[in-house]
Amino acid sequence: MNNQKELLVNTIIIFVGRFCTQFISFLLLPIYTSYLITSDYGVIDLIQTYISLFIPIIALRLDSSVFRFLIDERKNENNKIDIITNSLVSLILQTVIFSVLYLIIGIFIKFEYYWLIIFNILFMTLSSVLLQVSRGMGDNIGYSLTCCVTGFLTIILNIVLVIILKLGGQGVLISSGIANLVGCITLFFRNKLYKYIKFESVSKTRIKELLKYSLPMIPDGLSWWIINVSDRTFISIFVNTAANGIYAVSSKFSNILSSFFSVINMSWQESASLHINDENRDSFFSKTINNILSIFVTLCVVIMVCIPLAFDLLIGKSYYDALTYIPILLLSNIFNVLGGMFGGIYISKKLTKSVARTTIVAALVNLILNLILIKWIGLFAAALSTVVAYFVVFIYRFLDSKKYVKIKFDKNVVFKSILIFVFSTILYYINNFFTNIINFIVVAIFAFVVNRVNIKYVFGLVKNKVFSGKNNRGN
Repeated sequence: MNNQKELLVNTIIIFVGRFCTQFISFLLLPIYTSYLITSDYGVIDLIQTYISLFIPIIALRLDSSVFRFLIDERKNENNKIDIITNSLVSLILQTVIFSVLYLIIGIFIKFEYYWLIIFNILFMTLSSVLLQVSRGMGDNIGYSLTCCVTGFLTIILNIVLVIILKLGGQGVLISSGIANLVGCITLFFRNKLYKYIKFESVSKTRIKELLKYSLPMIPDGLSWWIINVSDRTFISIFVNTAANGIYAVSSKFSNILSSFFSVINMSWQESASLHINDENRDSFFSKTINNILSIFVTLCVVIMVCIPLAFDLLIGKSYYDALTYIPILLLSNIFNVLGGMFGGIYISKKLTKSVARTTIVAALVNLILNLILIKWIGLFAAALSTVVAYFVVFIYRFLDSKKYVKIKFDKNVVFKSILIFVFSTILYYINNFFTNIINFIVVAIFAFVVNRVNIKYVFGLVKNKVFSGKNNRGN
């Protein structure tokens, strides 16, 4: 399988699992809003938010290190035993320390859902690591399958516990905890992890090596959290909560790009790590990054074309001001995509300190610009600070990564991308029936012409898979 085909296949497989997870979350929303009282749902949502924030800290981002180290050792059984054993031993020690601290805090501070919170944290933390073990071993199908199993089991348990037994928020947390426990069991036996746990392989040196890679990923994650959340915080403090609602709606549309890229980035990090030492790495990396730029600029302008046509239907006129900030936030996501692609080079070289350094700088830039501009230009300050922060990450990584890989941007792709973005943005802000139709036609032509090679490649791959499957069944 060539590099481009491998990247595409992995992206499709991972997309199925991630889409299943997102779709399940969407299906659960009507259950929560119909069968939980507002205050209970608010508490549960807050608990889940904090759980998702604390899991990477409790795990010390071992999920990222076990994934990266296993990629290099897929054909070496002894080294796989060494990595998996030491990762799990370290994880157990970390969760034991957390559990003791949690129990001590519980003696002095009483709060709702005490035992269910730690039940969820423990199995969601273990699940996050085992999912990356699966990916590191090359079992992306197992990763995707487990995401689907966990998602569908969550729905079934919510129906039983929340709708039928009427357990409210308690039922939500029980469902989540059990679903993640089943996911852990699925991964453990599917990948036969019992074969890779040998306590005689426990090594302080290996644990330190894994943590040396993973620890810088904690400030990296917190920096992205600051970039994404600080905007809303500053808006709430210096403008008002109504403005925060407007900005949140704008972000929902621009974050469509982030959702797509999160899937591609997972498979990209794997491909980059597998092929970082290939002779043709410069051409492979350059071609991939140029293709991704072309695809995401296309998605960006397609979103801009569709929003004016569907905004009233999807959102409503009370949030009409949100339209103003969407192109700016879409541009920030383009820079985010480019920065993420170059981040894959650091991951492939195990340079997580460089990853953290760039995002910390971007977070500081975002905070400073917000503080300076928010009183003067309101919501524009939040949008512009986000653009600049992501642009800083992209430029820094682009220049710095030249030490490892020589990336060449296709001038033709860059020129067309800038041209179509500027053109669509101008027509977007004019926003009348005539300009929207022109924008739609031009973007449709651009999407086909610029991405015809990618489209042809994807359809060819699907066609070959279908026909090869038929021939195999015939034989």
